[in-house]
Amino acid sequence: MDSTTPARARPRRRLPRTLAAALVCSATSALLAGCGAPAPRQHAARDAAAAFERALAGSDYPAACELLAPGTREQLEQEEKRPCAEALPGADVPRGGSVRGTEVYGRQALLRLSADTLFLSQFRGGWKVVAAGCTPRPDRPYRCTLRGE
Repeated sequence: MDSTTPARARPRRRLPRTLAAALVCSATSALLAGCGAPAPRQHAARDAAAAFERALAGSDYPAACELLAPGTREQLEQEEKRPCAEALPGADVPRGGSVRGTEVYGRQALLRLSADTLFLSQFRGGWKVVAAGCTPRPDRPYRCTLRGE
């Protein structure tokens, strides 16, 4: 064919059916897996959120404080002028319940619980809670009762 051949007369190249199906499956899997986040990272974020929730439910405030990101812990202590374990009971963080959804984006995670939303970040020591007691607001950032600066 030369450059004078009409475009409609040119043969169309098509992907083999198996390759096309594999691409569709890969794209679907990536979306269902939280934008391609590896499952171990999602599980680790969920585990950290569950540990935080267990600590709160059991009134184990020292353990819950260990699961807070350093900036969040510092912010709470500065606002309340008390150590984290003494300040956390008054922070009005709701008991979130079970994890209903996890979204991981790089080193950040958003976990939707049955009665709360948590934001976590990945640190050298694992996933830590950056914000808790978060409620969505239309066209605005989440409002969180516990957060770091």
